[in-house]
Amino acid sequence: MTVNSKLNQGLKEYHRKLKAGEIKRAKRISLIEKSKQSPGSFRLAINSKCYECSGFVKVDVTNCEIDECPLYRHRPWQNTVNS
Repeated sequence: MTVNSKLNQGLKEYHRKLKAGEIKRAKRISLIEKSKQSPGSFRLAINSKCYECSGFVKVDVTNCEIDECPLYRHRPWQNTVNS
């Protein structure tokens, strides 16, 4: 049995259990909610602030050009070339 067939088999079993009500789908929470749940996490705070500032678009955070911002050097999802 290949890895791909094992994955497909597991996925079918997962969907069967969801349909039968044996398990519930995990609730997804936003980055903002994650940071509220962990108020001591500086990384989550920075990530959520940059995400909010960019209008909730990750690509805009990556391409941010506002280098006067105090969080600019710490912004998430930035390209590997640092300024």
